[in-house]
Amino acid sequence: MKLKYFAVILLSVCLVVVGCSNDKKETNSNQKENTLHVAAAASLTDVTKDLETSFKKKHSDVDITFNYGGSGSLRQQIEKGAPVDVFMSANTKDVQALKDKKKADNTYDYARNQLVLIGEQGTDLKSVKDLKDGQKLAIGEVNSVPAGKYAEGYLKDNGLYSSVKDHLVFAKDVRQVLNYVEKGNAQLGFVYKTDLYKNKTKNDKVKEIESVKLKQPIVYEAGTTSDNKTAKAWIEFLKSDEAKQILKDYQFEA
Repeated sequence: MKLKYFAVILLSVCLVVVGCSNDKKETNSNQKENTLHVAAAASLTDVTKDLETSFKKKHSDVDITFNYGGSGSLRQQIEKGAPVDVFMSANTKDVQALKDKKKADNTYDYARNQLVLIGEQGTDLKSVKDLKDGQKLAIGEVNSVPAGKYAEGYLKDNGLYSSVKDHLVFAKDVRQVLNYVEKGNAQLGFVYKTDLYKNKTKNDKVKEIESVKLKQPIVYEAGTTSDNKTAKAWIEFLKSDEAKQILKDYQFEA
């Protein structure tokens, strides 16, 4: 009789333990789906705030965190195992590199941009050819910042690189390039057209000197980098008319 009673107690304890374990797994799963980690190009710093607000109208329980930087640097972080659910790049190269390594899926070209040459508001410089001794031209690091790579390609394609290479100063992302020109640490710089606007208002500290013609358009691509279901929902949201209008409001082509 005692043995039978002991067996019943043991079975009850096992069922409780299994139930607790399943509850814990379900809780962890829910926590994962309710948290979205997005690695985004620095040029998306402003627009992603409005995208987040719109996305949360239908996903109010989702906590979204953003990590901004040069697309190449963000890709390297993901390759090293950084906990990222969505990668929003300022090019297609870095997303495709992850896809080739089976570290990205559900890819989508969500926007386009333009490269522009900017200068201080009162500058009389009209081209990189006008740079004088001691003056600087700021561009993003070519190995990690797509805008820097685009700028380098433009300079080389037009036979300008050798004449300006001694003027070059490199920045970690386009926002730092903009800051260099605003503060007078560089007289000219290459940024995206969208960087001339902050909170939808045009920057009055710098001016656009010329829009750069590139051989290929600047295409922004995104992809999921985890199995988080909310990550896929974010990619689907980027395809919506509402998301496209927000991007257009911030001067992106969508």
